[in-house]
Amino acid sequence: MDSLQKLRRQVALLWAGLVLVAVAWIGTELRRTGRGGPVPPVVRVERLEVVEPTGELAIVLANSERPAVATVDGQQLMAGQEEERRGRPSIIFFDGQGDEVGGMLFGTVETEDGYSAARHFSLDAYEQDQTVVLHHYQSPAGSSSGLTVSDRPPISIAESLAELGLALGASRDELNAAVAAMPEEGREARLRELFGTARAFVGSGPDGAANLTLRDGEGRPRIVIEAPASGEAAIQILDEAGEPVLRLPSG
Repeated sequence: MDSLQKLRRQVALLWAGLVLVAVAWIGTELRRTGRGGPVPPVVRVERLEVVEPTGELAIVLANSERPAVATVDGQQLMAGQEEERRGRPSIIFFDGQGDEVGGMLFGTVETEDGYSAARHFSLDAYEQDQTVVLHHYQSPAGSSSGLTVSDRPPISIAESLAELGLALGASRDELNAAVAAMPEEGREARLRELFGTARAFVGSGPDGAANLTLRDGEGRPRIVIEAPASGEAAIQILDEAGEPVLRLPSG
């Protein structure tokens, strides 16, 4: 009995020792994790996806050959977007529920004329297209830089496409064909109903002029402030037909 009791005590002590070692190890790991642990000096990947706990995308950082595509309700918005976005590294934002909501594109593409450079940042409306765009585009023909603000309709872009007889995943050629098939009379007004219109722009164009243009709900310029690269600047207030009702200088 004495031997059996001694063995039990030894086993108990052994278990107690193992528990103490385990607790000490867990504490060390928790402290190490709390400090962030070892940080690799460089991480090299071709595409990095940050996801929500549900698995939905949050942010995608990609090189020029692995772009993320626009999605609505988890479905690709338009076919062929991989090719359209290829050639430009990108950071694309998602809302964690299956919708792309904007992003940044950077890159320079060699063309027959020499090159085409783009630096583009955009934010999208809920289930719709871009509402804010900050851009710089440059080529041998010149450059343009500016900020554009647009209105979008209170319906999803999927509904807008459905009004044209298209579904998510349609190609840009199919969209262009559907638009061309619309009656010419009232086409522009109908497109504004479905996709919205630009309301404000401030920036500069290839001619070197800087301008601020404010448009009404139908996309018509109503206030234009322009400063050319050289010469006289002007401020105009326009009526619905585009005729000046006020111009400064008055001449």
